[in-house]
Amino acid sequence: PKRARPEPCLQPSVQPVVAPTFEAEGFDAQVEELVASLMPTAASNEAVVRLAERVKSALRSSLPEAEVMGFATSSALRSRAFGVAVPEVEVVVKCSPGLVAARFDGRGGSRPDMHRIYKVVLRAFTDRLMTTGCFKFRRSAFAAGEPKVTLLASDSAVSADAVPLDLYMNATAPLRNAALIAECGRLDARASALILLVRRWARDRGICHASKGHLPPYCWTLLAIYYLQVGAEGEQVLPAFEAFVATASGPAARDAPSDERSVGDLFRGFIAFYGGFDAKREAVSVRLGRRGAPGARLPLHMMPRENGRANEAAPMIEDPFDETRNLATTMTAEGLKRFREELERAASMFAGESPQLSELLQPWAPAEEAAAAE
Repeated sequence: PKRARPEPCLQPSVQPVVAPTFEAEGFDAQVEELVASLMPTAASNEAVVRLAERVKSALRSSLPEAEVMGFATSSALRSRAFGVAVPEVEVVVKCSPGLVAARFDGRGGSRPDMHRIYKVVLRAFTDRLMTTGCFKFRRSAFAAGEPKVTLLASDSAVSADAVPLDLYMNATAPLRNAALIAECGRLDARASALILLVRRWARDRGICHASKGHLPPYCWTLLAIYYLQVGAEGEQVLPAFEAFVATASGPAARDAPSDERSVGDLFRGFIAFYGGFDAKREAVSVRLGRRGAPGARLPLHMMPRENGRANEAAPMIEDPFDETRNLATTMTAEGLKRFREELERAASMFAGESPQLSELLQPWAPAEEAAAAE
């Protein structure tokens, strides 16, 4: 007879995950304090460059022609809740697909399956990096459109603390995300600050881990940008995508905004906007930068639900660089449920007299879900 599977046992973390604390008083001041700590610094950028160089050096024998690029949305030297689950550092190995297929595909053929080959490559790269003693494997996510491996870099030449990172092969999302955030910062400093705050909130509340049925971090960047294009009351904060430069260099920031809305005000608006967002009638299209129905070329993502209930459509989030790509395909029905719960939770906090950022960013734990179900 089969043995009964033991009940899962949750144990305290060696490094307990706790909410951030702030010296400032008042929500807006706390937001400014948090954003200042999240902004990439010269030291953190240098650490990411050194990390990419270390990866390139380790992989030189496997693919000497490769270029390795590192990206960090926020400071890579600050540990935070779920930092390993959703790393802020992304490393992309770039090389000609034809060369990669010739080097790693044992099947041959005139039309190689690059998605499969990239998984093979990432496995080989992971093995090679682990032999250096400076990288530890954490998990892989191969079902996604762009396969990746999550590693923990513990190289004192890079950083005194271990740095979690996602490793990709010829992925486009990390570059696009970095370009969009940089351009938003040039257009309006509040825009990049809001993106960092939204991503931090989604991470701490456990709703941006794509392999668990949630939206990936890149989607949260686009949600913030779209809100700033069409949903922020008063003066438009960001223009349509065609006005973006989206390159490593671009024009200086625009003149200071005439309105006095703080980043905290914009975050309140973000929560209210998506709390009332009708995903059945509207798509998130940063490319168009205006409200409207989904484009005919954007595929629908239907999510099966339990108990035989009818499938439900996920929000439609268009990749501004590819109008045929719906980036919300990682979302499940449970992920959508959690998405709505967190919007409602944040809205209820803002309805109070004195919302506290530390409470808003209290790291989510499965116990909350169990308590809510009782």
